Amino acid sequence: MFYRLLISGAVQGVGFRPFVFREAKKRGLKGYVKNTSTGVEILVDDSSFEDIFHDKTILPPLCHVENIVVEKVDGSASFFNDFEILQSKKSSGATQILPDISICDDCLSDISDSKNRRKNYYYTTCTNCGPRFSIIESTPYDRSTTTMKEFVMCDSCRKEYQEHSNRRYHAQTIACPNCGPELIFLVKGKKKASGFGAIKEAVNAIKKGKIIAIKGVGGYNLSCDAKNDKAVMLLRGIIKRPKKPLAVMVGNVLDIKKFALVSDGELSAITSYRKPIVVLEKKRKDSFYSVSPLDNIGVLLPYTAGHHLLLDLLKTPVVMTSCNLPGAPMDKEMQEFADCELSYNRMISNRVDDSVLKFIGGNQLFLRRSRGFAPEPIGVNVNDAPDMIALGSQESNTVSIYTNGKVFVSQHIGNTSNPKTLDFFKKTADFLMRMTGANPKIVLCDSHPDFYTTQYAKELAVSMGAKLILVQHHIAHAYSVALENGISSFVSIVCDGSGYGLDGNIWGGEVFLVDSKKTGQNVRVGHLEEQVLLGGDSSVVEPERMLFGILSKFLSENELKIMFGRNSEVWQKQIELGFNVSKTTSCGRILDAASHFLGVCEKRTYEGEPAIALESFASDAVPYDIEPVVVNNVLQTTPLFEYLWKNKDKDKKRLAATVHSYLASGLFEIAKNVAGGLPIVFSGGVAYNRHITKFMFEKSVLVNSKVPSGDGGISFGQIGHMLNNTYDL
Repeated sequence: MFYRLLISGAVQGVGFRPFVFREAKKRGLKGYVKNTSTGVEILVDDSSFEDIFHDKTILPPLCHVENIVVEKVDGSASFFNDFEILQSKKSSGATQILPDISICDDCLSDISDSKNRRKNYYYTTCTNCGPRFSIIESTPYDRSTTTMKEFVMCDSCRKEYQEHSNRRYHAQTIACPNCGPELIFLVKGKKKASGFGAIKEAVNAIKKGKIIAIKGVGGYNLSCDAKNDKAVMLLRGIIKRPKKPLAVMVGNVLDIKKFALVSDGELSAITSYRKPIVVLEKKRKDSFYSVSPLDNIGVLLPYTAGHHLLLDLLKTPVVMTSCNLPGAPMDKEMQEFADCELSYNRMISNRVDDSVLKFIGGNQLFLRRSRGFAPEPIGVNVNDAPDMIALGSQESNTVSIYTNGKVFVSQHIGNTSNPKTLDFFKKTADFLMRMTGANPKIVLCDSHPDFYTTQYAKELAVSMGAKLILVQHHIAHAYSVALENGISSFVSIVCDGSGYGLDGNIWGGEVFLVDSKKTGQNVRVGHLEEQVLLGGDSSVVEPERMLFGILSKFLSENELKIMFGRNSEVWQKQIELGFNVSKTTSCGRILDAASHFLGVCEKRTYEGEPAIALESFASDAVPYDIEPVVVNNVLQTTPLFEYLWKNKDKDKKRLAATVHSYLASGLFEIAKNVAGGLPIVFSGGVAYNRHITKFMFEKSVLVNSKVPSGDGGISFGQIGHMLNNTYDL
């Protein structure tokens, strides 16, 4: 009697089939193992073979078995005289595509072994490491469905590929200098060196202060010597980011500890096989100041053989930032602005940025969930809902798909108001649907009528004959935390820069009550005081406009004129006439205004800069004692600025800390008053602020840990909203 085992989970690209093969051969069993578009299929003549998949101690390190279905098969399969790995066949369904995995220790040993043919070979991988998501074109995961199909294995590689005791047995990324992708160094588009010689040329260029474009796993990065201030400023000029903090790649943990503090949680993350960027506190604020003018800095370790070879020769940290202009995706054309290029001749199927993590109070938060994590699915506690696709927000966009109790969240896409990013967004949505085999009956999007994602959602819903559901921006933020934690009734605090409110105004400091037992609806029960947004988006770039609107409520015309000069009269008239002004409850804008008032940031040059700079400025200062003013569940922010005005000669760092304390405690007070024992959740871009979020953690408030608190988690939250509400489909 034969038995068919259908196994789902993270079982492709992790050495699972070789593991099954070895275990079956060890037991003298007959049958086969093969990949399918839903996982792995095994035919075997022993029903007890299933037991090995429940023993995590013997499974491949990256493997995760989620479900096993066992079926009896009649004697027609008895022609199998041995056990073998069969060629996969395409079929419909969803499988888990593994994220890109950093190089393993065994492969690192290979590239440093003078007797190994992979000595100094940049594309050294095995079954336990290497690219996955960035190279796959379709499922199931086989060499023929990846961009490695162009490289025919040499005899040595094929022998390893076919030898079941070898760790490269059926490793789809297998390659060596004789048959794999070639690394090249180019100057003005002309090849100057290849192989390890290309690494040496790149090292020399960086030492000379040159800007180099490096083709990584998921796209191009721009790099230079992180200790060379002149080179860093030249790089900033290329990407048009004069002040935004950049990430640095450092050779090893010991070198990181020379300039940054690293907690156990941060160390675990930064050394994991995912190798994300982790935002660390500097030991001294002036270290790497040209790279990051804040009191923290984003740091990552090498995650490819090429990175290790480069850093081993350089022996100094390098800037490693995405090769793109603000709002645009990583762009291969941008490398033309660099002095030289380190590239290779393998195509990238799916662009993917580095992931970014930040720890607050020992808790992990995603600033960006991408390489190393995407498109790994997130299991949810709903299994019987129809397939759906959520298209997220306009900025920091991601796309999510729900199918069969899992949510597949895409890599970071970016600002879809950029035409190139919008095109990337559409291709990603299409790829995610094909990869998961989902047939969405519901299309979810932001309720903002002018978002390109909203407009595309309408087109997609019509083309697929699906139901279109619009989800308010901040409600989606709230549900992103709720879905992570499997809760359906809760109170949420949502704070960010802006979002289209249900009343047509700009929200951003909201408290919602969701009680599924009573109404199943989302009720806005509190918020920040409405303030004037003077000049629309101009107030975002120039926070003094926001500050003027707040101060105009209690300062005299003369005081305003002294502070704002001739703009004062024009802006005051603008407010009186209601010309090009709107109302906002945005927490982000309050932080911006405070940042300008305290002389921390006068003009925004990157998203969130005034608030981020204020967070850094406050450092570990102790806030002054001021009681939040809450009237009818509305946290008044004008009294906060009256306090700042009256105490403007006091310690500015303590005043900055006071702003954070006032907002955190005031919003929590509103949430606690309406919670009635329900859990409280906190989300939105302001959740990255360590002062506010540390306060929330201390009050046992739930914060995102699986998806970004910012707009990168919106698509996940849109699905959470749908799963918690009933619609007539």
